[in-house]
Amino acid sequence: MSLDKTQSTLSRALYTTISGMIVQNKRMLIIAENLANAGVRNTVAGQKPYGRRIPSFQTFFDKKSKSQLVGLGKIQKDRAPFPKVFAPEDPAADKDGFVYESNVRAVLEMADMREAVRSHEGCLKAYERILLMLQNTINLLKN
Repeated sequence: MSLDKTQSTLSRALYTTISGMIVQNKRMLIIAENLANAGVRNTVAGQKPYGRRIPSFQTFFDKKSKSQLVGLGKIQKDRAPFPKVFAPEDPAADKDGFVYESNVRAVLEMADMREAVRSHEGCLKAYERILLMLQNTINLLKN
């Protein structure tokens, strides 16, 4: 194995870990948006309130960095039903007197947030290890 291939492999690993951190940051942004809309009700009769969004991930090959990276895939709407609250006096109530609330469950969002944070931390640790390996390689070449 030549030195160039080793450096190239470490560089590609850096790109991959960085893409992992970026996608986890985007995931946390979507989770924060979901949390901000937890418990929100519809404001107009017949309309649905904010629907929980679920991010997905996809891998792709980046020709420029020659690396396998991860990116944000489709963001889907949660198909869970919207909870109904009986409030006939509310102007947004339907003909039966129900108002719909967002289908965001804060406990589930917090669990997703914890998972995203741990994934981000894992990528960060890998990034730090790769930098250390690169530094060790440079130090070996100096001697």
